[in-house]
Amino acid sequence: MTETSGSDASGEGRGIQRAHLLAALVGFVVFFVASAAIVGSGGRGVDQPIPFNHRIHTVDNDMACTECHAFYEKEAFSGFPDRDTCAFCHEEPQGESAAELALVELLKSGAPLDWKPLFRQPPHVFYSHRRHVQAAEIECESCHGDIGQSEAPPRRVRRLEMDDCIDCHQEEDAAYDCTTCHR
Repeated sequence: MTETSGSDASGEGRGIQRAHLLAALVGFVVFFVASAAIVGSGGRGVDQPIPFNHRIHTVDNDMACTECHAFYEKEAFSGFPDRDTCAFCHEEPQGESAAELALVELLKSGAPLDWKPLFRQPPHVFYSHRRHVQAAEIECESCHGDIGQSEAPPRRVRRLEMDDCIDCHQEEDAAYDCTTCHR
């Protein structure tokens, strides 16, 4: 009887070991998939105050980038539209979409329009919209792609890479020594 009990205990021990091994394997797979999703998405998603539709503004209503991003010709940062800028057209609903009604309610509530940047450079890089737009006469699409055609905001921040800048500087025969951008 002792042998039978011992053999059952040994089998039970192996079962527990297999369960632990399986749990560890499942945990590793979950961790790997979650890590890949986070890295692949550039980090966490970006939640804007409303699902902003660039296309309605830039294509359908022929608005220039400067009408909402007022500083891009004058400052390092392009800026975001403030409440007054949006309220100029959206104090009353311009249609019946859920996004439009949400914007009108947000403006009426007095809550801030907390826009989040969608493009980011590393902290040690200095980038000036004014220098690129005014001096180099570069169009927004050169760096920002077809965002003016987008009907919903991108879900993640695009971190601009050094190769993006170097390629353009070489094509345009612009300076690209380290101190031009790195501080």
